[in-house]
Amino acid sequence: MPNNQALQVFYGTIPLIAIIAGVWFREQLLLKDILARLTGYDARFVSVEAKLDNIRTELGKVRERLVTLETRAGVIFHE
Repeated sequence: MPNNQALQVFYGTIPLIAIIAGVWFREQLLLKDILARLTGYDARFVSVEAKLDNIRTELGKVRERLVTLETRAGVIFHE
């Protein structure tokens, strides 16, 4: 039968193990979240390529509007 000191050491390590396990699980969740953001597999996060495509389409719309306004005004600007 273990004496009092051995039981204190044994039960003293349980909170330490719980803290280390909690930190490890939290780190794993953060790593999974970072990986999901970088790879773009998560539906909540839009990938960089999709954002660039949106910017390109918006720029195309702006160019079309500018051409329409220039032709209505009678001034056509070419680079």
